[in-house]
Amino acid sequence: MEHTILSLINQTNRNIFLTGKAGTGKTTLLRKIIDTTYKNTVVAAPTGIAALNAGGVTLHSLFQLPFASFLPTYGSVPLANELQRIENRTSLQKHFQMHKNKIQLIRNMELLIIDEVSMLRADMLDAIDFCLQQIRRNRLPFGGVQVLFIGDLLQLPPVVKQQEWEVLQQYYEGMFFFQSKVVKEHPLLYIELEKIYRQTDPVFIALLNHLRENKLTEKDMAELQRYVKPHLGTKTDDNYITLTTHNAKADAINARQMEALKTPVYRYEAKIVSDFPEYMYPIDKVIELKKGARVMFIKNDPTGNRRFFNGKMGTVQSLNDERIAVLLDDADVIEVDRYQWKNVRYRLNETTKEIEEEVLGSFIQYPLRLAWAITIHKSQGLTFEKAALDIQSVFASGQAYVAFSRLRSIDGLRLLSAVPQNGIESNEEVLQYAANKATEGQVQQEWEQGRLEFLQEMAMRTFDWVTLETAWLQHSSSYSGEIGNKNVYKNWAQQQYAKVKELVATAAKFSKQLDGYFRQGASVEYVCERVEKSVEYFIPLLSQVWYQVMYVLEKVYYQKKVKEFVGELEELSNNMGEVVKKLFRLQQLMALAATGKDFSKETVSTERFEALFMQIVTNVNKQMKQEQLFTKDKEEETPKKLNTYEKTLLLWNEGKSIAQIAEERNITESTINKHLIKLIEEGSIVADLDKLFSKKEIEELSPLIDALEEDSLKTVVEQTQGRYSWDKLNLFRKVYLGKE
Repeated sequence: MEHTILSLINQTNRNIFLTGKAGTGKTTLLRKIIDTTYKNTVVAAPTGIAALNAGGVTLHSLFQLPFASFLPTYGSVPLANELQRIENRTSLQKHFQMHKNKIQLIRNMELLIIDEVSMLRADMLDAIDFCLQQIRRNRLPFGGVQVLFIGDLLQLPPVVKQQEWEVLQQYYEGMFFFQSKVVKEHPLLYIELEKIYRQTDPVFIALLNHLRENKLTEKDMAELQRYVKPHLGTKTDDNYITLTTHNAKADAINARQMEALKTPVYRYEAKIVSDFPEYMYPIDKVIELKKGARVMFIKNDPTGNRRFFNGKMGTVQSLNDERIAVLLDDADVIEVDRYQWKNVRYRLNETTKEIEEEVLGSFIQYPLRLAWAITIHKSQGLTFEKAALDIQSVFASGQAYVAFSRLRSIDGLRLLSAVPQNGIESNEEVLQYAANKATEGQVQQEWEQGRLEFLQEMAMRTFDWVTLETAWLQHSSSYSGEIGNKNVYKNWAQQQYAKVKELVATAAKFSKQLDGYFRQGASVEYVCERVEKSVEYFIPLLSQVWYQVMYVLEKVYYQKKVKEFVGELEELSNNMGEVVKKLFRLQQLMALAATGKDFSKETVSTERFEALFMQIVTNVNKQMKQEQLFTKDKEEETPKKLNTYEKTLLLWNEGKSIAQIAEERNITESTINKHLIKLIEEGSIVADLDKLFSKKEIEELSPLIDALEEDSLKTVVEQTQGRYSWDKLNLFRKVYLGKE
């Protein structure tokens, strides 16, 4: 069954609900899917802790959803109050003003895994469906993204307040995710894992099944009655952990037992690195321990040696400020290391278009929790050898089942109160939905049918280049009225658009041929051969256009007033890359299908795409370097254009007089005098009186300048009877007096 499920994920686009009783390996299979799928995958969960445990993000943060009830309607929203917020399709759209990186992430998503789906509300799933359709511009369910739902519906149910339900009940029959509009209109493939790994005793397994379905028999009740020991409670030396309904009860038991220990207390504070919000803390920021304290591990052994697992119990044997040693219940002693939890988000690799994890922050702490008592909610996913169950105050259907199913064997059970005579409530809606589960034969049939549909759908999508053509049409039309740097490329854009338009038309014709092959039942081998030839035809032609876009982008990137133009070119480059990537992907998938091999991360890669991208980048850089060298050589060959002052300086340095310079430049001596004053002030000319003036001029003007009482040349002009111009006298004075 596991191999078939992996094949359904990797070789079809089926939306799946994967469930199973406690201990059937849902979490293990989830990790295997994540580790092996080649699809762009995002893992999410309804709550922060569930997301942390699954190694993903919350659904609210992924889709930027407000904390509100959602109505599957358009128009005005019913009036809410300070205790209740309501959104619908119309009002929700304002939350979709996302950063372009988030939009690209969602548009490139191929597989969305939602863990702990029992807590996912129907209205929230409809909001997610609406968001995906809007952002991806795709009216298929979930915007065409394959969705894998994982969880046990008979465990923890979704939470809905009474005032919320009063509004929501007008649109929904209930709040479980399968009661959403999208799932009702597009049913999921319901797969249940049957093999139980946690328990091996057939009697206990049968009892758990009866409890799960609220069908406890008289024999079951009599069997459970044997384990009712309310007066024993939990002793500090019997290695039982109490599972109770409320945090306050669990905290009180742990505090009382800690107080009874007369050993010193040690406090260990978590190290918070970068961004790790408090609501995501997996355990308390500060944990207090004593020698003799009962503890349990809340993570599996990261070394892979399986020394401990999530829920493994033990007693603190020794400790100091830097060290904790725990004696496990099976007599092994472990020196505990701190564990690092990571807060991640997803981002799109701009080069490969692959979705990657980005670590935002971490929480580093000893993976230990006091274990005289724990809430049933926090015990979900854990396994215990011995547990005392406080089910008297069970308030949600599924709580009792979660508590009982934590045990490996009924021999480790202790009941602190009797099981009610009317049994323990299970949700009838969930039991009715369980009737939809597929048989193993049906699952196999779904894979066989879905595989061919997936290949056909992939082929049609791969050669549908309407988005590419539209992008080029919009770009080539955007030059109307443009001036400046962008307008230089108007003809270039029209030429590239013409090439793309022709390629799109050819791709559309080939797409029709492919559709015909699939409808006629052509062999996968034949279709693979046709796809192979088409890829070899299209890739060189698409690469030429892609190169042109990246080349122009590189040329204009650092120019002024081209921000919008650069954005358009980047978008075109992304569109070109997406088409090329899909071609390589289809080529690989068809080849694998033709040879009967599995689709996985090992067999489907982006190597050819990355190699082509890097080759284009290399070619662009090479071309740019050649152009820069050519420009530099040309600049060296072409004399620099001189300004008017530099021309005067050049002639002066050749030894020419003021009169000669004026004559050669065809301007007045007065103007040359002004030039020389500026050049002297700049330090370009040495203020040499003998070189600038004749001996006679120096003898006549020197005493007149010395006799000046005010900073004015009017007197000198009058005394020389106009033989010297104002500019020449000013030049003489500056040089003679040494003024700058």
